[in-house]
Amino acid sequence: MPRDSQAPSWWWFAPAAAPPDAAAIREAAEAGRGAMSRCLRAARERLGTARAASLLREAETVAALRPARFFLVTSYQPRAIDDALRLAFAIAGFALETVAVEGLAEARDRARDAAGQGRFDGAILSIAATGTKTVHDETARVAASLAETLQCPVAIVGETDAAGTGDAGTGVFHCPVAPELADNAPLFDTRFAASLGTIPSERGADAIADTAAGFIAGIAGTAPKLLITDLDDTLWRGVAGENGDLALHATYAAALANLSERGLVIAAASRNEAEVARGALADLAHDAPSGVPRFAALAVDWADKADLVAALLDQLGLAAEHTLLIDDDPVNCARVAARFPAMDVRRFADPDGFAAMLLADPLLAVGERPVPLETRAAHYQRRAEVERLRATETDAAAFLARLETRLTILPLDAASRPRAAELARRVNQFVLTAERPNEMELSRRSSALDFLVRLDDVFGGHGIVGLLLADRADEAVVIRNLYLSCRALQRRVETAMLAVLCRRAAALGARRVGGTVEQMERNRPARGLFAAAGFRQDGGRWVLDLDPADNAAGVAAPDGLTIDDRTEGS
Repeated sequence: MPRDSQAPSWWWFAPAAAPPDAAAIREAAEAGRGAMSRCLRAARERLGTARAASLLREAETVAALRPARFFLVTSYQPRAIDDALRLAFAIAGFALETVAVEGLAEARDRARDAAGQGRFDGAILSIAATGTKTVHDETARVAASLAETLQCPVAIVGETDAAGTGDAGTGVFHCPVAPELADNAPLFDTRFAASLGTIPSERGADAIADTAAGFIAGIAGTAPKLLITDLDDTLWRGVAGENGDLALHATYAAALANLSERGLVIAAASRNEAEVARGALADLAHDAPSGVPRFAALAVDWADKADLVAALLDQLGLAAEHTLLIDDDPVNCARVAARFPAMDVRRFADPDGFAAMLLADPLLAVGERPVPLETRAAHYQRRAEVERLRATETDAAAFLARLETRLTILPLDAASRPRAAELARRVNQFVLTAERPNEMELSRRSSALDFLVRLDDVFGGHGIVGLLLADRADEAVVIRNLYLSCRALQRRVETAMLAVLCRRAAALGARRVGGTVEQMERNRPARGLFAAAGFRQDGGRWVLDLDPADNAAGVAAPDGLTIDDRTEGS
């Protein structure tokens, strides 16, 4: 059923002559993920979920979507939510495959059978609220059992009392559905509970599906990482330099601060004089009770808005497909969407309603754990400071020395596994293979060759930026994967990681270190890793021979940085 409201939604930059059809969906999918998401949202809004899902099937856009395999447990017939799930997952960029089970009692047995039939990206429990502690406890027990059996993250999705708030154990996440997603209406229709059972309402099915899709986007690392906001008539009412009395849109500013706490990087792009805009920010931060959000970067100039956005992406080292842009001007929105079709572009209107929409959006519930307000913004600000220093120092070793670059090698243990799993799912530019182990899969590893890397320099701490996974295989050490955060690129951290691994491998008596690099969409920076480090090609693998008797065997640590190995002797 189409939505009742006739008010333009955020994804409409200009009035559409007709609702999207299959051809429009297919064209949007060919353009990019952001374009497809907006097209599908418009179809759902104007045509209803069932019709939009039918058009999605007709458009045959699976090739444009990332596969996602899920184990689904519901307290109602799973087909009642099938269209909503497939549409919501496509909006989030995924082609959904499910193994569906009705009822908690059947879930454990089916999970054991399904576990041997391929890897699951996650599991979803959608259980209608009953108000009984017995059902809550059983739901939590089943969720914990699924996490252990399927070795994947599990989300309990539903109304607040059904989703719960307590800790159900490793790998289990409570995902209450924001009431705004269902227009503050009940998620479930109980009118025919006695005869047909409780089923999701039309709005409830969409809300549950959107929440589940947001969960998979978070654990898969495809959720937005960067939010770029406009300033004039967006962060504040009025235009800096033209209106003498600017007024902060307080609810929107507070929403940005909340999203920053969840882990999003917040930046601003504004067509204005830089000094004028910065002065307005300073004045509002001083006068407003809640202040303005902390920005990791600002791009303020009279250049085209798309050029300002491009400058921010370059400065922060983040990609368009991981970016959300907010602007009140439909022309700016359209220009940015045309330049970056993978970007999530939203037109700002109604500050209070827009702020509520942002906070309720499951795609923006990016943090499984609270992120300190200072952390991500500071990391990206430090990255910008590093790049400014790089521009003044052309010698690589001298650059690292001036930075006072320090690497600390840390073990992969229970305390560090959450950050290691986050790196594995979020890193896209410097990664060797498509393997992205989750926290449960990492907990099953017992290799003494695995480690993480923390980066510090004269500008401060950049946090844990690298993860290396490797296994011993007879006389060889096989690199399973190497993940490096974009804020550590061009710092020779990857070379230092190979040097640490070679030293460990030689100490264990290994005579070779080998690995592979898959050609993926965005991992171009990683493809030359082995060649630059002196490995030779052997078939489809890269191999480096070691002499265990040679203390300097393998890859040499780069000049200009220091390495503190906290795992030695452990």
